Amino acid sequence: MDRKLIARKIAEESIVLLKNDSHLLPFSEGKMVAFFGRTQIGTLYSGNGSGGANVVGCGTILEECEKRGLMAEPLLKGFYQYKAETEPVTEQDEFDWTKVSEMVNSGIMYEIFGKYRPPLEEYEVLDTLIYQAAEKTDTAVLVIGRNSGGEECDRHLTEDYYLTETEEKLVKEVCTHFANVAVVLNVNGLIDLSWIGKYPGIKGLIFLGIPGEEGAAALAEILTGQVSPSGKMAVTVAEHYEDYPSAKYFSWDKEHLDQIADYETYGLSAEKNGSRGYAKSPVTLYWEDIYAGYRYFDTFRKPVLYPFGFGLTYTSFEISATRLKKTADGIEITARVKNTGDRAGKEVVQIYLSPWSQENKDGHTSTIERPYQELKGFEKTSLLTPGRTETLRILIPWRELAVYDENQAAWVIDEGAYVLRMGNSSGDTSPAGTICVDERILVEQCGNSLEILECNRGKLEFLTQKGHRAETQEAADIHGVSGKFVLHVTSEDICEKSEGIRNSKANSADDETQLPETKGRGSLSDLSIEELAALCVGYGPGTPFAAVGDRSDPSTIFDADGNPLTINSHPTGYPGYVSPAIERKGIESVFYKDGPAGTGGIAWPTEMLIACAFERKVWRMFGDAAGAECEEQQVNVWLAPAVNLHRNPLCGRNFEYFSEDPYLTGICACEIAKGVKQGRPVIVCPKHFAVNEQETFRRGNAGKKVDAVDSILTERSARELYLKPFEMLVREAHIACIMTSFNKINGVFAGGSKDLCTRILREEWGFDGAVVTDWGDMDIVVDGADAVAAGNDIVMPGGPPVIRQILKGYEEGRVTREEMETAAGHLLCMIRRIHGKEK
Repeated sequence: MDRKLIARKIAEESIVLLKNDSHLLPFSEGKMVAFFGRTQIGTLYSGNGSGGANVVGCGTILEECEKRGLMAEPLLKGFYQYKAETEPVTEQDEFDWTKVSEMVNSGIMYEIFGKYRPPLEEYEVLDTLIYQAAEKTDTAVLVIGRNSGGEECDRHLTEDYYLTETEEKLVKEVCTHFANVAVVLNVNGLIDLSWIGKYPGIKGLIFLGIPGEEGAAALAEILTGQVSPSGKMAVTVAEHYEDYPSAKYFSWDKEHLDQIADYETYGLSAEKNGSRGYAKSPVTLYWEDIYAGYRYFDTFRKPVLYPFGFGLTYTSFEISATRLKKTADGIEITARVKNTGDRAGKEVVQIYLSPWSQENKDGHTSTIERPYQELKGFEKTSLLTPGRTETLRILIPWRELAVYDENQAAWVIDEGAYVLRMGNSSGDTSPAGTICVDERILVEQCGNSLEILECNRGKLEFLTQKGHRAETQEAADIHGVSGKFVLHVTSEDICEKSEGIRNSKANSADDETQLPETKGRGSLSDLSIEELAALCVGYGPGTPFAAVGDRSDPSTIFDADGNPLTINSHPTGYPGYVSPAIERKGIESVFYKDGPAGTGGIAWPTEMLIACAFERKVWRMFGDAAGAECEEQQVNVWLAPAVNLHRNPLCGRNFEYFSEDPYLTGICACEIAKGVKQGRPVIVCPKHFAVNEQETFRRGNAGKKVDAVDSILTERSARELYLKPFEMLVREAHIACIMTSFNKINGVFAGGSKDLCTRILREEWGFDGAVVTDWGDMDIVVDGADAVAAGNDIVMPGGPPVIRQILKGYEEGRVTREEMETAAGHLLCMIRRIHGKEK
């Protein structure tokens, strides 16, 4: 397995061509090009924080383009090389890592990641260099880079999302002197692109994202035509920041507390919401409700620069629907794709579900709103040569027809007609068939969970179609296809599948509480309350990043004779990232390691770019390679993938997340999870469960007396959007570990939410693995005892500080022995599944 080639293949399939006027690209071999922008030589391969990777010695964009036959204008090349050598990029690490063991309960650990670093200033290029380059070529490549924000820190609006002052100057100079300009976006999130249209010379635009160590080589192959681009944007690119529906409800400036929205901002009481004793109690209101991303822009007819799912190729395609049929698993639509251009290429066929009429037999219209269209299926062709045709079969699972009805606390398919729309982006779809549902179908009965608190009801407004003249479907759209492809769906078509969903259960408590029989016999009832408490946390001193400390602090508690109750039995795992072992009971340690961009070997393309592949085989291949890497390092639990959504372009960790769309995110994550396992003693741990789309004060700040941010949203939007990828991972990929987030959800810490960790995750979805917290140092996060009582089995990194919390909670009656045994049982279940002893 050549992982470098795999990393390059992933990037090749994912890079998105957004603009190619006058067929500027690909460049011919030997063409001279003027390269501008410091990122051409300071190429960004990886993000930061837990999404970072080792990128030493990787090829730069300039180097890789030269290797593939492009001639860099020599004077400009020399200038940038000189600037890079004489002005190296250095960032002072202001934290003294030797004092890491002093930071228990301080909250300071995450301030290492949480300090905002703005984009680097562009070098000022001398006019004479630009003039001389323009005399030799009329073509320029301008590379724009972003690596700001990250873990605990969102990006800024000015001089970050918008071009910096030095970038604006460079863009103007380049576009003034060169008639043909291609812009490359080597960015860790979206930036403002409204300026692209102001310059006629900008004929090419490529979204490179953060592409991993082989990304520069993949880009060079696309620029030179050795590879045809086939990526599609996994997010919507709006015309202006203010166009995003979350823009008014997203706080990012943590250095100015007066700019942070809180309960008072929305006329709510911090005290009634359980936030007491803080100078600031942040709130992020999910005002847009179910209308996130393209669902908003398409439903309310808002213009965008580049729609969700958009991406150009070097050729053209013709897409047509040829068949629509019901299967046991859902509705299958057959599409015919023909390459009508003069170059080889690939196309992605996307299927969206659009409500046309939700009127029942009595003439009443459903009160459950639905977006204009939602992605429900997609497939990518193979490489098609000119004139070649390929047939794709795209399955839309039955469950994808359902919505969540809060009043009924159930997933239902409303009576009415629905149109399946086919296209190659959300901005270019047309009717391909009609689904008629003659009666309301109950897919799954649930129970209301994660509801808005009673004290807030009636005080908040969420976006709705009421009062707007946003048509959900033009009648003319359906007339041309209704007689050709019409399917009638009844409850009988899906009852078997829905019954299976409703009856899914976790393993029995008896199974979960059995100790491993290979090395010990008995049950968890044989363990002392102190041993149980020690199993409910990670093994280590209790600080994140404990591996870099002096490790002199105890990693566990001791019995009356001074013997440690637990140990680390893992051969390579280190304190802070292993589970505790009790060898006499047959309980062994497992090793957790970050993160979404890999575990320290290959620097893989980040999830933001990977999602743009729209290709299951690519994602499965990535999972397989990452799993092999974990196995070599004896890592048992890969702390990935991250499946939060792109709600706002300023989120500092968007590079770690796949998409704004929950279905695409879920498919990406499931394929990666399946690829990882492949018979290995390795599993994934998806994160951050859940509704963690804002980094600013996601876990609060004890020093500033700021509470953790409260994500306030409707139950329906939580279930249909933000929980959906996790649900898909549980039901379809059968994951054995999941990580909760730091933030609150409707007033309750995610890690301490029984609704989230028990009622939804276990009782509804049938999850039977272990729930771990994110790695916090226990200043403003959920109390360990409360976490265990809620169904959060393992508090990380844990250690003696949290063991003491749990024992105190036990004495106070906030957590019971039975709940601790259940948590320890889930740990054992996860260990058995890692080693293949359970499915």
